[in-house]
Amino acid sequence: MLHAETKKELKTILATMDLTVPPRSEGRTTKQVERFAAAHLLATLPSQRLSFPLILEHRDRPDFLLKMGKYSIGIEHTEAIPQNEAHASVLRHAGHGPDVHFLGRYVPGEPKKQAKQLISMTQDNDPGDGWVGDSPGEEWASAMAHFVAEKVDKARKPGFQNFDKTWLLIYDNWPVPPIDAKKTSNFLTKLLAAGDSFTVFDCIFVLSNQTLWEFSRLENLIFNIVKPGKVGCHNTNLT
Repeated sequence: MLHAETKKELKTILATMDLTVPPRSEGRTTKQVERFAAAHLLATLPSQRLSFPLILEHRDRPDFLLKMGKYSIGIEHTEAIPQNEAHASVLRHAGHGPDVHFLGRYVPGEPKKQAKQLISMTQDNDPGDGWVGDSPGEEWASAMAHFVAEKVDKARKPGFQNFDKTWLLIYDNWPVPPIDAKKTSNFLTKLLAAGDSFTVFDCIFVLSNQTLWEFSRLENLIFNIVKPGKVGCHNTNLT
């Protein structure tokens, strides 16, 4: 996917990569989303966290192999989005429902709805009960913990290759109103600490529209996302 001998060369490569991610209704692929997320991760991480030569390979189980000198990190990727919202967004692009709509409210792991149900839902555009207090951040944290748990199970199955370290990269597309980054990170930190996520993943990154969260056994950090040059993405939320 990329090979950079220096920080300057990495910056140049990231800025010139094709990171186009079309809408779901126009043939978006998992590979396109993975490339987009990985490029933004490398562009955002502090330069002192990287060493050179740096090589990023696109593969499977895990989705990427990041080589920095003799040091290798496996990176597994997932997108955090309700499957019903993903399908609903395709239906909206097809003309079902209003162009401007209320955020849907979802539960992680909820059953898949039929197209007829989703068409009715998008056309009704029911605002629902809304969110109160810290509920957006709490629901977001619960959703991220759900996707982490799914990947923990996958990483424990035969065929998943381990390297010097293993990272999980989550592209966040979970629909909630604006959240307080610091307070919400504390919600997710508690959920991750209560589970066994860090027996599998050394670091867990969550990439959102403007924020990159990093969670590990020792700390959690929040970065402002750095875009790798002009990204050819139709929608930075990738909905």
